[in-house]
Amino acid sequence: MPEATVARLRWRCRRGMKELDLLLGGWLERCWDAADAGQRRSFQWLLEQPDAEIAAWLIGGSRPGDARHAALVDDIVRRRD
Repeated sequence: MPEATVARLRWRCRRGMKELDLLLGGWLERCWDAADAGQRRSFQWLLEQPDAEIAAWLIGGSRPGDARHAALVDDIVRRRD
């Protein structure tokens, strides 16, 4: 994937809430290169969601209704270290 695309995603990971920034940016840096096309689409979809929804999924313990998106959320939360 072109570096410009990753740079745009990196910018979109900045949500103004430190924990979200760390979770989203961390997944991008650690997992994007190895992610399959479905995971990449789910991540891009996630970045289009409102901050309150993302926070509920990544911090609050709720999950998106779509199984593919829920799997990505679970992966992000699991890799938070």
